[in-house]
Amino acid sequence: MNVRRYSRAILVGFLLLQPVYAEVVTLGKYPARILPEQEGILTFNASGLVSDLLLPENGRAEKGQVVAVMDKEKTEEEREDMELQLARERLNKRDEMRKLEAQRSKLNFYLSLNERERVYAKDYTPSQEGEVPEDTLRDIEERVVLLRRELKTLERRRRAEFEKKHENLTLRMPFTGRLQYNFVLPKETGKPFEYTPGMGQNFATVCDDSAFYIAIEISDATLGMLEPSAFSTSIKLPEGRQLRGTYSHRRVEQIGGSRSDKLIYFFKMSEQDYDTAYSMRGSNTEAVLQFTAAGDNVERVSKEELLAHPSAGDCESWEDLVSRAYPDYVILVVAERELLLRKKDPLPATKS
Repeated sequence: MNVRRYSRAILVGFLLLQPVYAEVVTLGKYPARILPEQEGILTFNASGLVSDLLLPENGRAEKGQVVAVMDKEKTEEEREDMELQLARERLNKRDEMRKLEAQRSKLNFYLSLNERERVYAKDYTPSQEGEVPEDTLRDIEERVVLLRRELKTLERRRRAEFEKKHENLTLRMPFTGRLQYNFVLPKETGKPFEYTPGMGQNFATVCDDSAFYIAIEISDATLGMLEPSAFSTSIKLPEGRQLRGTYSHRRVEQIGGSRSDKLIYFFKMSEQDYDTAYSMRGSNTEAVLQFTAAGDNVERVSKEELLAHPSAGDCESWEDLVSRAYPDYVILVVAERELLLRKKDPLPATKS
């Protein structure tokens, strides 16, 4: 075996496996919020007697599961009345169909006779001169089909109207997650209780706990131009604990009702911290934002060191000072206490 070739292969492999140089810079502390994957509200539009409260506080349920029912007994009474009315309509329609079917039987019998026999068929006499029995039979058959369709349509519409009228009396989970009631629960569980919606108060809030995020608004345009996946964040908790988040996605949101936009970065948290995140969701907190710059042409310089440069007094910006102190570098990130510089790309050689 060629030892020199083997040694060269080992050297190439070693170079390829060298770790990528990276600098982690703390950009500073930013206002942040902990948000779930999504949130929804459940509410009754009017006061009434809540007869069923089927989930406990902070209970977890699947999408479509019933949470609470208002005025259940009254609703059942109205349902019984609707079914009675539908039963009467069915009887009336069936009576009409039976009469038509009796006429159809007589007509079919009449049409099965020859001309001489029809003279003696007293049960059928045309209602008006010139009436054609075949046309009358066709009309009867169409009328029977129409009555059957009318009955189906009537039942479907009555039930749809009933469900629409009472849909706000049954609250269901809009998606799978945890539920939190926005009022004080009665002491005696399992018994009906009066509920009156407060001003701006919903019955319950549903939290999709399949994921939680640390959300930070990035207002610095320079940061918005950097690679988003290089950001990470953390929130300090008591007893030395931390909630950490890795970049997931970002989106533009409007500020209130104005046309101004803000860029929100979402950092997904570890599943082991979901219980803590659930207890903190929506609350305002403070997060440390960090940026990781990879590459061997990155230089890390403290602001204090730069301000000690002889040219500092003549400069009006960090860019101006860096151009004098580090002419071969440009600013990549301006952090809380330091700057991350990137070496300029070499100029292409000019042809003589």
